This record gives sequence, C-alpha cells and structure tokens, in this order.
Amino acid sequence: MNEKPLITKMRENYRYFGGLSLIYGLIFTFCLYKNMSGITFPICVAITIIFAILFMKKIGFSLQRNSILYITGMILLGISTSFTSSFFLHFFNLLGIILLFFVFMIHQFYNDINWNFPAYLKRIFILFGTVIECIPYPYWHGSKYVNRNKENKNHNTLIAIVIGVLLSLAVLCVTLPLLLKSDLMFAKIFGEILKHINFSTIFGVSFMGILGFTLCYAFFSALCKYNFPEGRARKLKYYNPIIGITFTSVISFVYFVYCMIQIMYLFIGIHAGLPENVTYAQYARGGFWELLFVSFINFVMVLMCMYIFSDNLVLKFVLTFVSGCTFIMILSAAYRMILYIGAYHLTFLRILVLWFLTVLTFIMGGVIISIYMKKFPLFQYIVAVVSVFYISLSFLRPDTIVAKYNITHMDEASCENVFYLLYNTSWDAVPEIAKLDKKVDLTKIKNENEFFEEQIKNYFIYVSEENNDIYFRKANYSRIKAKLVADRWLEEH
Repeated sequence: MNEKPLITKMRENYRYFGGLSLIYGLIFTFCLYKNMSGITFPICVAITIIFAILFMKKIGFSLQRNSILYITGMILLGISTSFTSSFFLHFFNLLGIILLFFVFMIHQFYNDINWNFPAYLKRIFILFGTVIECIPYPYWHGSKYVNRNKENKNHNTLIAIVIGVLLSLAVLCVTLPLLLKSDLMFAKIFGEILKHINFSTIFGVSFMGILGFTLCYAFFSALCKYNFPEGRARKLKYYNPIIGITFTSVISFVYFVYCMIQIMYLFIGIHAGLPENVTYAQYARGGFWELLFVSFINFVMVLMCMYIFSDNLVLKFVLTFVSGCTFIMILSAAYRMILYIGAYHLTFLRILVLWFLTVLTFIMGGVIISIYMKKFPLFQYIVAVVSVFYISLSFLRPDTIVAKYNITHMDEASCENVFYLLYNTSWDAVPEIAKLDKKVDLTKIKNENEFFEEQIKNYFIYVSEENNDIYFRKANYSRIKAKLVADRWLEEH
C-alpha cells in the first residue's frame, strides 16, 4: 500500500485522529498515573486495543486473522499485572504487552507471512525508530489543521485563549518566584493560596496526558508513514556453506566430547575419574551459568548459519547435531540447577532460570524444524512459545512458589533463609510467610537473634501500612491479600 495516502488521510482527518488521541491521553492518565499495577492497568490495555481498532477502521483496515491471539496475550498480561506485586513481573508484563502490540499492528498493516526471523526483528526496530521520528507529528498536523480553519472565528478564539493561557503560565513560572521573594505580604497571601495546590500532581498528570496523546498519534503516524518493503531482493549475499560446515564441525566435535562426559559423569553418575578433592555434589552443582550461556550462543549461532550460508544438506545435518548437543546441555544445566535447589532452596532467579531453560528447549525444537522447512514461521512460533510460558509464569507468581517451597523444605530455620523471604520477595509471598511460625520450628533462630520476633512484627506492620491506600484505581489482588493477611497476623500476635 502506498504510504502517502495513509499519512495524508491522518493529516486531513486530524479532528478525528487528534481528538481520539486526546481522549486516549486522558484515559491513559486516569488509568496509569502513579498506578502501574492496579485494576485500571488491564482496562488501559483493553482500551488501547479498542482505540487501535477505531484508528484502523477509519483508514480502511479491519482485523486480520490470528489477531485474536495477540489481543488475548495482551489482555492476560494486563490482568496478571493486577494480580501480583512483583516489580519484575510488572516490568516484563509491560514489555511483553508493548512487543505484542507492535507485532499485532505490524500483522494488521503488512503481509508478514513470508518474513523470516531477522526480517521481523529488523522491522520491529524500524517501527520503533519511526515512532520516535513521528513524535512531532501530532503537533505538526495540528498546526496545519489550525491554519486550514482560520476562517472559523469561534475556533480561532478558542485557540487564541489556549495559547494565551500557556504563554501566561510560562511567564509566571519565572516571574512569580521573584515576586514572592521580593515582598513578604505578597508571599504570605499567595502562600496561603499555593499551599492548597499540589503542583507536582498537576505537572505529573499533565505530563502523562501529553505523553499518552503524543504516543498514540505518533505510533499510528509511524504505521501510516513507513511501509515496510515487500518482496525486496535480499541485499546480503549467501556465503559458501563450506565455511559454515567447517567451523560448525569443529565446534560439533568439542560438543560431542562434552556431551559424552555429561552422560557418563553427570547423568549416569560415574564417580571414578573425578579430579582430586572434588566430590560428585560439587561437580554436579558447578558450571551451571556457563552452560546456560553456551546454550544461548548455540541458538544464535544456528540462526546465523541458517541466514548467511546458502542451502546445503551437510550444513543442515551439522546444525541439527549442534542443536541436539544443545538439548543435552540444557538438560545438564537444568539437572545441576535442580540439585542446587535441593541443597540451597528456591529463589526467584532459580525459578526464572528453569523457566528460561524450558522455553529455550521449545525454541530449539522450532529452530530444528526451520532448518528443514524454510517457510516455517519461526518468529511467530517463538512469540507464541515465549508468550504462553511467560503468561503462565506471571500468573503463577514465583515469589509465592518460592515462599511455599522454602517453608515446606526448611528442616531447621536459619536467619539467612527467613530474611531472604522477608526482604527479597514481593508481597505475593506474604500469605505464605504468615504461616512460618506454624510450619517451622523457630526456636534456634530466636536463640540466635534476640530481635527476631520484633523484626517479624515490624515486617507485617510495614506490609499493613504500605497497603492502606488501596482504592478502586489502585486495587491489586496481591496488595489486598497481603494487607488482609498482615492485619490478621498482627491481631493474632
């Protein structure tokens, strides 16, 4: 589709698109101002999708097939945010929603069926850059709209008033502080007035409103302004597959030896031949992070070989072998982590690592399929795998799992284990922490730390006080649950 008519249509219909963006900015502010985890967060996500559909309908687009999958993913991530108090999940839920929204809108505007993995990533970055480029568009198009309507006296009067107010505020920002400093009586009178005005809130709300309006208009301007090239010839030449076969074969030999050692010494558990002063437990628990990093490098390496070398059956076989070795490395890393958890209990990071290994296993399965099926939609497959597993992780609320597992498996409580739960988990863990004295013998820790009972009590007081401001806009399941549990614990103790 030609780019000029689309962006021109937005400019010529500024009253509709600008007005819709302004309404979105107001809703965006109401939902998200100092509130990135309340019940209004999923509402904002749903309204964003509705506004996107309204924008598309105006320029002649309708929902494409499979779009419901992207919409469902965004809604579920939004709901998940209002069910947890974990900052990690809040951040990555938001990031996931943004990425899904980008892919959703690209799918609406362009024929992305034949795009390969690098092509899709490239276009996401191009779209992101074009959005930044289009930030001035809502104001540029607005000025053109004003110039076209100069003959409308009522319209001109309103614009003149708005400009006058903005100019007066700009001047007062400089002159008012000087006047307040110059006269004590003037400062006293205005001080009584100004102390009832929360300027930080006014600034914050105004900034959020402008941000919502600008991003909304700029995003759709970017989609209309830039058409991704369709069917353009590949610029990067294919390189001789012998290069790929040679270097991957050398790597494959090293991987083969490594994997045989994993099978014999780690999985089968042959103790003979281990280095002196190294126990099997020490051997099994070591090297986890290195294996994780190598597995990720293998994923990138296989993708690059598929993209830069010309098609070759031997290269496909070697890449399949590297992928197979990667599965063994993933299994080795997972086994080491499980042993580590058995010795040192769970943490949020350890759950995240096991999650990543599971996701990487499925992704490598998709990579193997794409080695032999050029038209396999690898990017969409990876988006689907990551979305399904991440949404599941988000709803499971890992801090709850960590607290429940650690309390259940505490043979004897230590300060380190308990303080990790108190100071390194979100409020998702509060209901489980409240059961600590009922499930674990705390005698030893009380003898070691005379202030332990006071610290526990202060923890629940802090939880209760920090969640006093829960009302409709900021309602969050995890915060409400933590508040109720903390109040009940304090009543009982």
